Amino acid sequence: MSGGKGWWILVEAPVGVDSRWELTRATPVDGGREQAVAQAAELARECDHHGRKTRNPEAYGRRVFRNGEVDWLVEIGRSYWSSDIKKSMTSKTHIRISVAELEHQSETPDAEPPAKGRLRRALGMS
Repeated sequence: MSGGKGWWILVEAPVGVDSRWELTRATPVDGGREQAVAQAAELARECDHHGRKTRNPEAYGRRVFRNGEVDWLVEIGRSYWSSDIKKSMTSKTHIRISVAELEHQSETPDAEPPAKGRLRRALGMS
């Protein structure tokens, strides 16, 4: 991909206790848009609850919703045995998978230390 541009598969997932949406994976795709769309559609059918391709997609229940030409919402369920209540429990989550073309990229600059001022010196701060 010349100049950092090209097609990418993006995975967004709810994270943290407040379940805020976050870009959890951004994967460049070798090839054009059609290749990226095909890989993203396959990922939607075969990913785990983190949006990673799994060797055992049958271990998860799923519903794949195609929101648009290059966007999917995937509801993923997985079961686990609860020792407390001695039965199988199911948890569900959802992720978004989309295909996008990278149009611009720049590195995050390093932070500079704050300038020393009169107030900082008066408070004994460096």
